[in-house]
Amino acid sequence: MKKKLPMMPTARPTPASAQTELAAKPIGGGSRPLFPTRDAMYRTAGLIGGALLLSGGIASAEQKPAPPKQPTPPTKPVEASRPNPDTQPKPDMEPAKPDIAKPDPALANGSIDGAAIDLKKAPAFKVYREGGGIGPAEDMWEPTEVEAFINWTLAKEGKLALKTKYKLEYEGVSVQLDAFDADKKIGYIYVDKLDSDGAPTKEQKAKFATWQTAKKVAILFIEQKRNPDQATLKGRILKFVADTKKSPMSPGAIEAPKPAEIKPAEAIKPVEPTKPAEPTKPAMTKTPAPTKAPAPPPAKMPNKK
Repeated sequence: MKKKLPMMPTARPTPASAQTELAAKPIGGGSRPLFPTRDAMYRTAGLIGGALLLSGGIASAEQKPAPPKQPTPPTKPVEASRPNPDTQPKPDMEPAKPDIAKPDPALANGSIDGAAIDLKKAPAFKVYREGGGIGPAEDMWEPTEVEAFINWTLAKEGKLALKTKYKLEYEGVSVQLDAFDADKKIGYIYVDKLDSDGAPTKEQKAKFATWQTAKKVAILFIEQKRNPDQATLKGRILKFVADTKKSPMSPGAIEAPKPAEIKPAEAIKPVEPTKPAEPTKPAMTKTPAPTKAPAPPPAKMPNKK
């Protein structure tokens, strides 16, 4: 059975006369509008226009004509400034010499194609075995590495300024050198079985020996028939450099080959007029003697019976 909840007594309503905050107050007047009215705009425009007219009339009344411009007085010529004797060069003083680039001292120890060599590290090459597929394996090496070792050793020991792939043309001989110093006239040619460059001829080898004896040009010819090794190559280079130091080449760079001199054509002598040929006399021909007619054969005599 449900219990009924006790009912709370309801509060009595408050009469409107007792609520003072709800009392209506009388309206004294309305607020002015926030936007300008038409009358106010007319009044403002009239005031602004009258002020502009008044200011313009006052300004025109107070404006006076500008006084005439006075001529400018002539200017005095400017005197040329005198040179300062302290800054002028004295006759006893020497003119400043132009700065000349000093050569790199490292190039004096040897260079290859204008680059100084590294004295502490020498290039090396290796001989290795290759092949054996069809035939026996062979010893192989890189000819460029061998030439790099020769270039470095020759430049270091002889203190040369080598230029690689130098074409020498001298006294009618044209030969391709692997490296050459044109100032000291020293170079070399290297040939082996893997080098594609051809070996010099017998006549060119004879010229090399003649040049070195005459102290004109020294060319080291290295023909490697077996496997190259650093010790053998260095020994040949040291001996060659010692010979060139003992009998150095004559000073002066090799002159470029001069073009063949073309002799001026000899003066053409005037051709003397030829005399007209005399008419030839007809050759005397002998008239053949008249031939005698052959004698008629003798008539046959009739036979008498």
